[in-house]
Amino acid sequence: MGTLAYRLAEKLRHCLPLFVLFFLVLFSPTVFAASLMDVYQLAQSNDPSFQAAHFQKLAINEGRKQAIARMLPTVAGSAEYTQTTQDIKSSDNTVFGAGKTDFDTKSYSLTLTQPIFHWDLIAGYQQSKAENLRAEAEYTMAVQDLMVQVADLYLQALSAQDQLVFVRSEETAVAKHFELASGRHEMGLIPVTDLHDAKARLATTQAKTIAAQNLLDDALQALQEVAGEPVESLSKLQAEIFLQSPDPIDVGSWIEGALKQNPSIEVQKHAVTVARKEVSRQRSGHYPNLDLIGRYNSQETEGTLFGGGSEIDTTDILLQLNVPIFQGGYVNSRVREAKHQLSIARQELIKQERAIERQTRSAYLGVNSAIRQVEAFNQSMVSSQLALEAKQEGFLSGLFTSLAVLDAERDLFLVKQDYAQARYDYLLNSLKLKYATGSLSEMDLTQLDQWFR
Repeated sequence: MGTLAYRLAEKLRHCLPLFVLFFLVLFSPTVFAASLMDVYQLAQSNDPSFQAAHFQKLAINEGRKQAIARMLPTVAGSAEYTQTTQDIKSSDNTVFGAGKTDFDTKSYSLTLTQPIFHWDLIAGYQQSKAENLRAEAEYTMAVQDLMVQVADLYLQALSAQDQLVFVRSEETAVAKHFELASGRHEMGLIPVTDLHDAKARLATTQAKTIAAQNLLDDALQALQEVAGEPVESLSKLQAEIFLQSPDPIDVGSWIEGALKQNPSIEVQKHAVTVARKEVSRQRSGHYPNLDLIGRYNSQETEGTLFGGGSEIDTTDILLQLNVPIFQGGYVNSRVREAKHQLSIARQELIKQERAIERQTRSAYLGVNSAIRQVEAFNQSMVSSQLALEAKQEGFLSGLFTSLAVLDAERDLFLVKQDYAQARYDYLLNSLKLKYATGSLSEMDLTQLDQWFR
C-alpha cells in the first residue's frame, strides 16, 4: 500500500504543472483584437466631439419650434389689489364735500395677442428652417468625419505596430550578426572595424525600438481618446487585399460629384441662406406690425366717497397697428451689417468649394498612387530579400563586410514598412475619396473591416 501511494503521489506531482497550466488558460482573461467597427461603435457613444455635434443638432432644431411659437397667440393674465385712503379737506365740488374714507379695489385682466403681420417673425421662421437644414448637414458631416478619423487613427496604430515589429526583427537580426561578428573577430577572421560597425548598428536599432514603442503607445492612446476605452489589441490587415482604381477613372467626375454632395459644402450653402434671411429679417424694422388683441378686465371696488362700491367687467377687441417712422438710422445700419455677413458667407462657400476640389483631387491621386506603390514595394521586397541572402552568404565567404549585410537588412525592413504603409494609404484615401463626394457610409466601413483579421 505504501509503495502504491508513493507511486500515485509521484504521478500527481508530475501532472501538477499540467493542471496548473490548464486552469491558467481556462480562467485567465482573453484579449480579443478590437476590429475597426468595434472602435467606431465605441467612438459613436464615447467621443466628446461627436456627442457635442449630436446635441448641437438638437439645440438648433429647437429654433424652428421657437420661431413657430412666436407666431402663435400669447395669453397674459394680471391681478392687482389696491388699498385706497381718501381724505378730502375741502372741495369746490359740492358733490364731494369733505370727509375721509378707506376702500379696497381688486382688478383682474386677461389679454390675448395674436400677431397678424410681423415680417421679422415670418423671415425668422424661414431662417430657422434653413438653420435646421444646416444642422442636419453638420451632423452628417460629423458622422462621416468620425468614420474617417477612426479609420485614420486605427491605421496609424497598425502602422506603428508594424513598425515596432519590423524594428524588433531588425534588432534581432543585428544582434545575431553582432554575435557572429564577435566570434569571427575572436578567430581573427574579420577586422575590429567590422565588429565596431556591428556594435554601433545594434545600438542604433535598440534606440529605434524604443522610439517605435513610444509611437505605438501614443497611437493606442489616440484611439482610446475617441473610443473612451483602452484598445490593447488590433486586428491585422490581411496579406491579400483587392486594390481597385477609382471608378469612374476621370477625376473631373469625382470633383463634380463632390461639389454637389459634399456635406461641408451643403453646410456652407445653408449658411448663405441663413445670412440672406437675416438681411430680410433686419429690413423688417422699416415695416409696420399688425396685431389682434383681445382684453378682458374685471374690477371690483368696495367703496368710494360716494358711499357705494362697484363691480365692472370690460371686454375689448382691437386691431393694433404700429408703424416705425424714424429710429436714428439703427435699422439701416443693421441691414448693412447683415449684408456684410451675407458677403462673408458667400466667400466662405467659395473657399470651401475650392478646398473640397483640392481634397477630392488629392484623395483620387492618393488611391492611384498607393496602388502603384504597393506593386512597386512588393517587387522591391522580393529583390531586397534576394540581395540580403546573397550578401549573407558573401559575408560568410569573405566577399562582403558586415556593414554591407547590415545595410541590406535595414533596407529590407524599410521596404517592408513602406509596403505596409502604402496599403494603409490606399485604404484611407479610398475612404477620403468617398467622404469628399458625400457618399461615405457605415457600409463602406463594414466592407473595409472585412479585410482585417
